[in-house]
Amino acid sequence: MRFVQKWSYACAKQLAAGLNENHQKRAVYYYGFYIIIGALVKGFFLLSAASVFRVLIPTIVVTFTFASLRVFAGGYHMTTYGRCLFASMGLFIASALIAKHTHEFWSIHMIAVLIAMIFIIGCFILLKYAPKDTPNKPITEPEKIKMYKTLSLTYLFVWGILSALLLYFNYKMVILCMSFAIILELFSVTPIGCKTFSLIDGK
Repeated sequence: MRFVQKWSYACAKQLAAGLNENHQKRAVYYYGFYIIIGALVKGFFLLSAASVFRVLIPTIVVTFTFASLRVFAGGYHMTTYGRCLFASMGLFIASALIAKHTHEFWSIHMIAVLIAMIFIIGCFILLKYAPKDTPNKPITEPEKIKMYKTLSLTYLFVWGILSALLLYFNYKMVILCMSFAIILELFSVTPIGCKTFSLIDGK
């Protein structure tokens, strides 16, 4: 979306001029403003759409779970902000809707099996493919790869424990939201997931 770029450039230009900085610093400021403004705009549209579909809380759970694992595991990045926005909105809200309208049909046993399957398959995926970096920010240092891999696996372990506790108290909808978010993030790390998103991305 061009307006995000324009706003980011205008803010960076104003800040650089006020601090009497050169164009290299302005580029750094631009990137920072682009991340902040982009996140705010994405959050606004996502929460607005979630409110329209009456899945605000489930969408927040999906988004937080997905984003927090993505910090460690990485994943495919769309080439444009607009595609990233609409793909994220579609997947997160769809996950929230499915969780909201199907959680009553899931038995305790079925959800326990789902948690176990995600944990086992997730460990394999993270060990083999995480962290999934980007061409703009490659992760090549062995120590960083090991660190992010360890953090990803730790996150998955904590998620499994938390999901088991929530299952004990019968919070099935929350567990499904978290589970679908983990599945989406794991998928975005795998080669087949990257190919799928690449097709959506028009590459």
